[in-house]
Amino acid sequence: MFKDIFGFVADYVEGIKLLALFDKDGFIVEKVKDSSFKSEEIAAEFSSILKYIDKVTTFLVTGKMGRMIIECDNDVFYLHKINKYYYVVAVLEKNAIVGKLKYALTVIEPKLKQDLEI
Repeated sequence: MFKDIFGFVADYVEGIKLLALFDKDGFIVEKVKDSSFKSEEIAAEFSSILKYIDKVTTFLVTGKMGRMIIECDNDVFYLHKINKYYYVVAVLEKNAIVGKLKYALTVIEPKLKQDLEI
């Protein structure tokens, strides 16, 4: 269902190793470019982190998390909240342009929200 949309983003942004849509429980809805074959593990771990971040931001009264970037030695993780149930996670090469990914996800976000409306 989302293969074409995610294919557009993966083609537009150089350096994507993984691009996946997952739900708040860590189940993968769609994925492209899973070069490491670890998408299920990444989604499961991020879903745990997101639950904790929601608690922290609620306690601190900062508002809900919308986007998050984690820079590691070799890769960059980018998390983009679509709605309260779905997130996009991307794993990028260290030298990839994260701003280009943010732009592409902002462009496709209305379509994802429409298709994922509950």
